[in-house]
Amino acid sequence: MSLRPRFVSSHRVTPSRQQSGFTLIEVLIAVSITAVIGLGIWQVLSSVVTARDRVDAVSEEFESLQKTFLLLERDLRQVVSRPVRNIYGDYEPSLTSDGETWVLKVTHQGWRNPLGKQRSELQRSAWEFTGDEVRRRYWVMLDQAQEEDTRDQLLLERVTAFSVRFLDENRDWQEDWPPPNQGIPSGPGAPVIPLPMAVEVTLEHERFGELTRLFLMPEFDVSAVQTAITQGNQPEGDDDEEGQEDDADNSDTGSGQGLAPPESQGAGA
Repeated sequence: MSLRPRFVSSHRVTPSRQQSGFTLIEVLIAVSITAVIGLGIWQVLSSVVTARDRVDAVSEEFESLQKTFLLLERDLRQVVSRPVRNIYGDYEPSLTSDGETWVLKVTHQGWRNPLGKQRSELQRSAWEFTGDEVRRRYWVMLDQAQEEDTRDQLLLERVTAFSVRFLDENRDWQEDWPPPNQGIPSGPGAPVIPLPMAVEVTLEHERFGELTRLFLMPEFDVSAVQTAITQGNQPEGDDDEEGQEDDADNSDTGSGQGLAPPESQGAGA
């Protein structure tokens, strides 16, 4: 029996490698979840941006409303008794209402002049209601020339009504000022007309509804104003002469009191 060598093959059979990865269903599920999350984030951001825009819009309208009433208060609280001349040369009271064009006209102080221009620190301003807007116009010069030099300011929009009424000294409300029963004095000088005791402003807004503000006017005495004008027209020399006469009388009286009568001196001796 012959022995034959056996040849062992060096090649080994290895199991096949399994490929790893996501199936199509898993990819679709992941994309769907990502889309749902993105849609939710977009809706949240959109609602936040929309809410911010609405808050900004309301804030701007409320700021305009506050500015309107603030300027009204300044114009009325700083009113001065300074009538002005219109383009026709006629006098207008320092505070008046004109229902045809202007709701209110007022001459007031407080117009600052930081640049030192050649103008007065008094200002003539007028308030106008155009049907859906409240505008304020002011004149550069108090007495108007043939060509008006004015500045227009848009203060408030979306206004449905704007009215003003005045409280007279008899505690009666007047729709116009000066009242119909009180005419403007005629003559070469400027008319002196008393101011109302209070001014009530009513404003209706589309968003904020009806708003009413009552402004108390400064005390105004016609006789005191006329007295101040009369005293201002008097020459200053009269006061100086009266003062010198008073000083002379006082000096004579003082010298007489310092000397004793001769009889009293003899009796004392």
